[in-house]
Amino acid sequence: MTTIPDSQLYAHSKRLHGKVVLITGGAAGIGRETALQYARSKAKLVLGDLNEPGLQNVVSEIRKAGGEAIGLRCDVTSWDDQLKLFEAAIEAYHSVDIVVANAGVNEIGSFWKPKLENGKPVKPSTETVDINLVGTIYTAHLALHYLDVNRTPECPLKSIVLLGSMASWQASAQGVVYSASKHAVLGLARAMYAPLSARGIRMAVVHPFFTDTGLMTTMNRIAVAGIPLLPIERVAGTIIFSSTDPDIASTGAVWLLPDDGPLLRLEKEIVKGGVYDVIAERNRKFIWTVTRLRIAADLLRTLWPKIACGVVSAVAAGTLIYVGSGS
Repeated sequence: MTTIPDSQLYAHSKRLHGKVVLITGGAAGIGRETALQYARSKAKLVLGDLNEPGLQNVVSEIRKAGGEAIGLRCDVTSWDDQLKLFEAAIEAYHSVDIVVANAGVNEIGSFWKPKLENGKPVKPSTETVDINLVGTIYTAHLALHYLDVNRTPECPLKSIVLLGSMASWQASAQGVVYSASKHAVLGLARAMYAPLSARGIRMAVVHPFFTDTGLMTTMNRIAVAGIPLLPIERVAGTIIFSSTDPDIASTGAVWLLPDDGPLLRLEKEIVKGGVYDVIAERNRKFIWTVTRLRIAADLLRTLWPKIACGVVSAVAAGTLIYVGSGS
């Protein structure tokens, strides 16, 4: 476990200059603050949210400060809405460099109080899962494609950041479905990080403690009464740090903000022993091979114009020599 002081959260923010950052749930709370902080580091913002007035307020604030931003109405449970958001990013700024899957909700409905019709339980709401998990899966899946659009070796910073929660680790009986959805987000990040690392894309999952946002319910506030809430600025700073940290070893790590103490970077956890050691070694070799293939491909793309030019020149020179010798 590594601790990162708040003074280091923006240590690599210069890497953001001119980069394109797409954030879901960008109209309020953590998403809004994160968008403003990225904009202050000279990034270009593409924001999606159902809250259109809030969305336009954030876009306006960024533009008034001299930044660049666009906002689109986006329901993250709609594949088409998310597709339009990514397409808008390409149309406006020609690339996407960082994707933050921030959109989320608290527990919707009561898991412990089944609704009855004719004395029988009816199907419970899965809206919490649809937004927190399915929406995040859509965002991550789209990122796989759009992070590579117009990608060049000169722009190495590519990142996906998922928003988990301390409920990803410490489940709550008051939020059964919420806890399940956030556990799943952690699983998604763990499953994705190795292949993404081989492609030169950072993966991070941030887990904040209770933060004073619109998601805080009365029950939440009662549960944490007397305990300081996490400042929203620290969550935004953690998202930025996790997306810009140049240390390759930290990709796939878990970033915890469990209280008012320092940010904690938890190293990647794996089950060890027996067949799991075999699987881990195979994964290591896979990442090693794919990473080197990617580096070789990038090098070839960079050198190919010069190689092709040299070949053409050599062929042309050979032709001239041949013609000259025959005359």
